Amino acid sequence: MVIRIFVFVLLSLSITGYFMPVEQRSKRNTNEDRPLLTFVDSTMYTLNTNSMNRIIFTKEAIRYKDRDLMYDGSLMLKSIDNDKQEITDTLLADLIIKRENNFKFINNVQFTRNNYMTLNTDELLYNAETKIATNTLPFEGTYFNNYLEGENMYLDLNKYYMNALKTHFEIDIEKKGN
Repeated sequence: MVIRIFVFVLLSLSITGYFMPVEQRSKRNTNEDRPLLTFVDSTMYTLNTNSMNRIIFTKEAIRYKDRDLMYDGSLMLKSIDNDKQEITDTLLADLIIKRENNFKFINNVQFTRNNYMTLNTDELLYNAETKIATNTLPFEGTYFNNYLEGENMYLDLNKYYMNALKTHFEIDIEKKGN
């Protein structure tokens, strides 16, 4: 009698277990966004056949599959203008996001061209292939010691062309007398 009850209980448990809905447990995604490499106090040089044209300094750089994150970084670009003068462009930011040839500078962005042009903003987008910088936030800066501010900047570093909306430019004119 005990064996019949035991077999009946096993049969009823197996039938109940067969018809009971099963929750699918989600497996951890194996393709998580994990860092591939992490560098501390890093320097990256970009060389071409003629010279070294780009240097990136960062406190911390993290490489992912599709992007690079750089904290407290600076990007230094070197080129030569039409008059064979060396030009050094420097971009500083709290966070730099690089995807292929596109750089996004976020928070406390400072752009400096040699000693005559500076721009300060909180966002700047730069394409290394076309050498065009844009932003959608307000900016301020100087151009040969003259004050400049505006919004939505477009800066072509190849043609030395700049365009912006709501621009305010103050020229400091010193009177020189005889």
